[in-house]
Amino acid sequence: MSGQVHASILLVTKNGERYLDELLVSVKAQTGPVAVVEIIAVDSGSRDRTLDILQRHEVKIIRIPPHEFGHGKTRNLAAAQAQGDVLVFLTQDATPANEQWLHHLVAPLLVDDLVVGAFSRHLPRSHCHPMEWRRIVQEELSGQPESRINRMHDNPAYAQNPGLYYFFANVSSVLRRTTWEQWPFPVVEFGEDQLWAQQVLEAGYRTAYCADSLVYHSHSYGPWPNLRRHFDHFWALSQKMVLARQRTLRSCLPLAVSAARRDLSFWRWATGSGRARVAAEWGVAAVSWHLAANLGVWLGERADRLPYGVCRFLSLQEHIKRQ
Repeated sequence: MSGQVHASILLVTKNGERYLDELLVSVKAQTGPVAVVEIIAVDSGSRDRTLDILQRHEVKIIRIPPHEFGHGKTRNLAAAQAQGDVLVFLTQDATPANEQWLHHLVAPLLVDDLVVGAFSRHLPRSHCHPMEWRRIVQEELSGQPESRINRMHDNPAYAQNPGLYYFFANVSSVLRRTTWEQWPFPVVEFGEDQLWAQQVLEAGYRTAYCADSLVYHSHSYGPWPNLRRHFDHFWALSQKMVLARQRTLRSCLPLAVSAARRDLSFWRWATGSGRARVAAEWGVAAVSWHLAANLGVWLGERADRLPYGVCRFLSLQEHIKRQ
């Protein structure tokens, strides 16, 4: 990839007014050798100020009915309308943290022809609660401070833990346009980014995690949305592979208590607050949040045994579609 690189910024939106204006302002403020030539949004039925914000920023809008949204299908629709050399995907609640976000995200594609996709590092927002904050900075592969290149070929460790290498996050990502034309996103309800990455790695290409490409992205879900989020993830996995069903119902509470203790310890360290104060403020909330997460995993691992109507009721994605 030589000369100036042209980037298409592609959004999927629905009722995204909370962060959308700051996101678009930040996108337009980017500096460096990558030129933003267009911003395209596929909107699936927004009822708030989302469309007004997009129009004010001169974003090209593609409207679809809510029931037609799918994480893979909708992003493919946006990509099919794009003209750029690289396709940059952002969710409506991921705000670039500085003016070098795009440059650092695209940089690995400029120095290695085998790198066909890259994704950004996620930072918690200031109002993020301790459970989500620690998950992002200590546990998530999209929150680590060191960049890495992922590959399957000539990598014996891939067979031992493939998920570590094909992890990919369309919260903030870039794909070569030519690669997307050959390997569009799988048409699935959830996990299209990781399934795509698995395909290109197995074809001999590489992906990159760019720790210096920063976006603010976090959720402050309560227990019920957190259960539904985890259910979605494992429901999607259960449709693509045979799961080992690592959770038992009896293990959910002990696992939650153990994780909550780690949260409280982390938050004491992060804030300098005393043990009693942190425990009083966050102890019950942390146990409830993790218990919901573990129950979501337990249910998702067994989604093939549940009636489809129950799965739809438990699914956060299905709830968002109906809003």
